[in-house]
Amino acid sequence: MGQAKLLVCAAAVVAFAACHPPGVTDGSTTPARPKMRMRAFTETSPVRLIATAGSYVFAAKTHGLERWSPDGEVLPLSAAHGLPGDRVLGLATDASRGWLWIVTEGGVAAYETASETLRELPPSPIVAELGIGGNPAATPSKVVVAAASDGGLWLGHPRGLYYATPSGTWNPTPITDPITALLLGADGWLWIGTDRGLIGRRPDGKSFTLGPEQGNEVVTTRLIAPAPGGGVLVVGEDAGGRQRVAIGAGTAWTSYKVSPNVRWSDVTVVGDHLAVITDTGLYLVSARKPGLHRPLSRDGSRLMPLAGGAPEPLRIDRLDARLPPGATGLGARGQELLIATRELGVARYALDAIRPVGWLRRAEMLATANTLTVHCVTKEDCWLATGAPRAWRWRGDAFEPAGPEDDVVLALVRSTDGVLYGLHRKPNARAIDVARIDGETWTSIGVTLTTPGVRPEVSFARFAPSGELWVGLRYHERDDPQAQPWGVAIIDVELGAVAYHHATDDAREVKRGVLPVPVTVVDAAFLGNDEVWMASLEGAVRLKGDAVTVWNEGMQLESELLSAVAVSAGGLVFVATPSGVGTYDGERWRFPPELGWTVNDLALARDSRLWLATERGIAIFDGRKVRRMDVRRGLVENLILDITIDEFGRVWARGPSSLALITP
Repeated sequence: MGQAKLLVCAAAVVAFAACHPPGVTDGSTTPARPKMRMRAFTETSPVRLIATAGSYVFAAKTHGLERWSPDGEVLPLSAAHGLPGDRVLGLATDASRGWLWIVTEGGVAAYETASETLRELPPSPIVAELGIGGNPAATPSKVVVAAASDGGLWLGHPRGLYYATPSGTWNPTPITDPITALLLGADGWLWIGTDRGLIGRRPDGKSFTLGPEQGNEVVTTRLIAPAPGGGVLVVGEDAGGRQRVAIGAGTAWTSYKVSPNVRWSDVTVVGDHLAVITDTGLYLVSARKPGLHRPLSRDGSRLMPLAGGAPEPLRIDRLDARLPPGATGLGARGQELLIATRELGVARYALDAIRPVGWLRRAEMLATANTLTVHCVTKEDCWLATGAPRAWRWRGDAFEPAGPEDDVVLALVRSTDGVLYGLHRKPNARAIDVARIDGETWTSIGVTLTTPGVRPEVSFARFAPSGELWVGLRYHERDDPQAQPWGVAIIDVELGAVAYHHATDDAREVKRGVLPVPVTVVDAAFLGNDEVWMASLEGAVRLKGDAVTVWNEGMQLESELLSAVAVSAGGLVFVATPSGVGTYDGERWRFPPELGWTVNDLALARDSRLWLATERGIAIFDGRKVRRMDVRRGLVENLILDITIDEFGRVWARGPSSLALITP
């Protein structure tokens, strides 16, 4: 649960809806709000490259490689697992041998799917000079590779074309132009795309430059693929920067323009077809049957010959499939189309499916997650913790692991003077350490938190206005997956002192000043310096001075099983229950019928809107009406467990396997 459950309406003038019970208005007109922007995440970084070998799918991300089996099991591969390096630069499939060639910044290896083993090529001065195993300063951002027919490897690099024998001996070729694409044809020709045209290399080693004189108008080559029905298809831009498609074989080529003009960003072979991804959708390219003519349809596409009056060689049909957000590239496994994305993993489509039939994604930030805290240094530098291994730094386009390696990071919390703290422990430790975070450095403040049982956790962590850190604790009994709450620890971070508080009949603890806080507390919010509101499994709790008041089902609450609490600056209290949201205005509790569904968490924004995590998505209440966001509007899943608001007013929400970021 995030810091926004505290109170975020601290301005001197607070909007009416935050200071009055929901459903009661003053008749004023609510100004139109800008459209919300939402991003959904399951992965820590984009899928940069995708390839298949044998029955496996391989997805390369910012760090490492993932191997997915047909039954959806994932095997992470990195330098720690035997790869030559963590940064994958290129992938190429040797289908006849069931190999996948993997080029990394640390070297080149082949993964043999039959034996499930990695075979690394020996180091070479040539590849070291290319920034592949020995010269990080020269490492390119990407290379293009193709399996050679003899079991070796073709490597296209910004410095030209190179060849490695099956034993790992590297040789340069006379081609020194920057290489942008490679394809080894079934006839043994190697097709080489450069930023100055297309080169064809015959099996005997003789090369031909194929340009306008041969019918190829493509100068800057982006994509090369087998053309359905035979030959080779090349995509790129002509000398004037216009997209062109060229189809040919040997030295005979014909060029076409795509009509309507949509940019082909990636292609892949699916059975006898070629799938194409564009900025407007997916298309399927097939060999045209003789004598079949098709008029240009509204959703279709066709190739218009530039010269020579050649008949249209291919049929292009738009697929009904809806592209997943952030689609980056294509792959295929049999008749199944694979679409790589920036933030959601790899979508699996049948060719006749509108939506994905499945996904390949690890969701590693969210495995074993049990909470969510977010704090941002800048808009594109945020710390996140989910109660799972590691903390994460969000850099605007990807998540990077951060914090103590191997530790479970239970919560992050910012003090009233802006200092960031982390609560963490070793996976099987029985004590929680509190650390001050300075840049990338975590320094213990000398405080450890202990509980009964094993695997202690944090339900909330929040600084009081007076400067003390309040931490809600919970623990497990041996192998029981259900955590048990265990009151509150209050920490003086300056002195490094901690005191535990929960209701007790022990007169000695009462004498020591132990607050009569219910042991089942799960959340807290502060109103001024002397009033604390707590959500517990025994009801709503107010601690004012030394006086404790508890509201339960016998005292106006429809349910006493609370999961979250927030308080506005005007003193209006909101609690989340399985029966809906309850509000307290200082006199009585109300449960507005428009908020009468199970609420797992809530957060109150600076603009006075109440954000709710529910089992049917996210709900936003402005005091007058409810707006909903669910899977139809961009969420990965409808079940939302935690919701919080960062320092820039953005809303973060956690589901069982996803995160959402909403910019109001």
